Amino acid sequence: MRKNTLKQQLHAGKAAFGVMCTFPSPQVVEMLGHLGFDWILLDNEHGSITVDTAESCIAVAELSGMAPIVRPVGNRPEIIAPFLDRGAWGVQVPHVNTADEARAVVDAVKYAPEGHRGLFGGGRAAQYGYSGSTADYAAAANRETLVCVMIEEVEAIENLPEMLKVPGVDVYFIGSGDLSQSMGYTGQQTHPEVLKMMERGVKSITGAGRIAGCSCPDSHIPKFLGLGVQYFHSTVGRLIQQSSNAYLQGARAAETAAQK
Repeated sequence: MRKNTLKQQLHAGKAAFGVMCTFPSPQVVEMLGHLGFDWILLDNEHGSITVDTAESCIAVAELSGMAPIVRPVGNRPEIIAPFLDRGAWGVQVPHVNTADEARAVVDAVKYAPEGHRGLFGGGRAAQYGYSGSTADYAAAANRETLVCVMIEEVEAIENLPEMLKVPGVDVYFIGSGDLSQSMGYTGQQTHPEVLKMMERGVKSITGAGRIAGCSCPDSHIPKFLGLGVQYFHSTVGRLIQQSSNAYLQGARAAETAAQK
């Protein structure tokens, strides 16, 4: 099991910046790693990434210096474990609303005695069993695998005090999109009431000495960094839009100037 540089970075108090990819393209993942992102979120919940297509993306993320994290479609062991067996460094599980649900995530990710993940010491995550014992691999996996739970409903914000007591969770990530919907402001991630609820959640997380993450527009990153948030991600689509807009605006301006 590799050293989880993302987990080390976060627990050292540093911010980590990632990008979400919803389609299985090892080439794009590799490019993003070489561009300097700390981690990538391979999205099985809303994207077309599957267990079978995730493996090559996970491998090139590692090779290009980026931590591969998977967002599974649900909070069930049979959904979570296959991605870990293929080498994902952690999971970011959506719609976790209670302490019991947070414990279920940890239980699915960790081997005994910390959880009940099915033991397999011959897969990619264990270097196919070629180096070290299965017991050593299981202990390393428990130590290195990152557990992130997504706080996406008002219910989860209300339940944070108990959720923050769950051992084994590394990051509590506030998803502003679904939170806005839960509050009746669908898609309005910067609505004052949504931002207020996000701030409430962040302060609960950091006040308990835990690591906070959140989704927000780029312009709000400084605000949330100031509140102690460490774990952020953009999206491939947003990055393409931003760079394309910058290129086309510059090129069109140059064309206009050349015609004068």
